[in-house]
Amino acid sequence: MSSLKEIQQNTVRRKQVYKPILDNPFTDEAHMWPYVRDQPLVAELVRSHVIEPLAHAHSMKLQSTLNAHYGFNSVVQYLESPPTPEPVFLFVCNRDSVPGVLLSQIPILVQVSSCDVTLIPMPRGTCASLDTCTSTDHDGLLLVVQDGQFDPQIAVQLSAHVDHVTTKPWLQFSKSRIAALSSTAAISSNPKLKSK
Repeated sequence: MSSLKEIQQNTVRRKQVYKPILDNPFTDEAHMWPYVRDQPLVAELVRSHVIEPLAHAHSMKLQSTLNAHYGFNSVVQYLESPPTPEPVFLFVCNRDSVPGVLLSQIPILVQVSSCDVTLIPMPRGTCASLDTCTSTDHDGLLLVVQDGQFDPQIAVQLSAHVDHVTTKPWLQFSKSRIAALSSTAAISSNPKLKSK
């Protein structure tokens, strides 16, 4: 039978601690990306009228009829260039394994760009399809200019099924959850740890 002293030594002393719970009130990520209505239809339109023509031209080593830009650097360079009269469609594979540090900048770049940009999030698996369109790194980003080579009826269909993002989402404040979570932590009896 254990003595009272042994029981006290084996019992871990604990202290009450408070862990802060803080939300970021300055960005509302739910409104950063537009909502796509009828995602299967939009995905099929993009596959048949954008990805397949680009993939065919790439496989045949031909110049594509579509004015397309791949990758983060190329897309950012276009969005930061002087505005052109042609609208553009920016297809983003935000549900695939694309680095979040790149994706987080895209909605704001679209908002501050002088170009008329329709941002279209694509379903999971689209990133692999872009591999057939180019041999360069695409980063899950494809920008297509709506010029004379792009079917205007397809452009109308795509625009009709994609909502615009919230204007200046970085200025939209949401109710923040700021609180403290009560918990306990073991009190160390090691004098070396106490001195740190």
